[in-house]
Parts: sequence; structure tokens; C-alpha cells
Amino acid sequence: MEIYGISIIAVLLATLSFMIVGFLWYGPLFGKRWMALNGFTEKSMKDTNMAVVMGKGITNSLVAAIGMGLVLNWKGAEGLLASMKTAFLVWLFFSATTALLAHIYEKQKLKLTLIHFGNQLAAYLLAGAIFSFF
Repeated sequence: MEIYGISIIAVLLATLSFMIVGFLWYGPLFGKRWMALNGFTEKSMKDTNMAVVMGKGITNSLVAAIGMGLVLNWKGAEGLLASMKTAFLVWLFFSATTALLAHIYEKQKLKLTLIHFGNQLAAYLLAGAIFSFF
């Protein structure tokens, strides 16, 4: 089943992949560093309503997955390499530049910005790969 020329299954899998990459990135891979750079503590994290946070994260991931699917469809990207190249360009021109604004205007530490860059790049590339199979 498709909507606007993109597979609903691919959108759902890409959404899930965004969440999995984020879980790994901000958990076992860079979680402690990310928490320290943000000034978060175990206690402050326990005081967070994770159901609300995860709901917002899933919604954000769903919108990003739909956008990726639309761009890949509009571009006519076929195959793994073309899809991942397009995903990289979408990340570079939209996600990375948007994330960089926090470093530029809000004085976010560059190390934190780079953690966000890595998460988003990995997630966009994986989403591009997923869409290439549909």
C-alpha cells in the first residue's frame, strides 16, 4: 500500500530505524557523554515523563521518514547507492544545517552538536537504505 507514491511499510520501518538509531546513539554509544554535555543527571532523567518524550520522538521520526520517502520518490532515486546518496544530501542540506543553528546561535557545545550530527546522519542513511528496498 502506498500514499503519495511511498510505501507505508517503508515509512514505518524507516520510522522504527530512526528510533533504534537514536536509542543506540543516546544510550550505549554516546549516552553518558550526551548527558554530561547537557548537564543531565540520572535523577533529572528519572523525573522526565518518558512516555511524552517518546511520543514526540516517534512523531518527529514519522515526519522525517515521510519526508525522506517523498524526496526519494520525487527524485526517482532507485537502488541502494542512489537512495543513500540522496539521504546524505537531505541530511547535509536540511538536518545538519538546522542542528548547527543551536551551536551558532545558542552556543551549544560543538561536541554536543557533533553527537547530534552523527545520530542524524546514521539515521538518515539507514532510512535511505530501507526505502531503496521498496
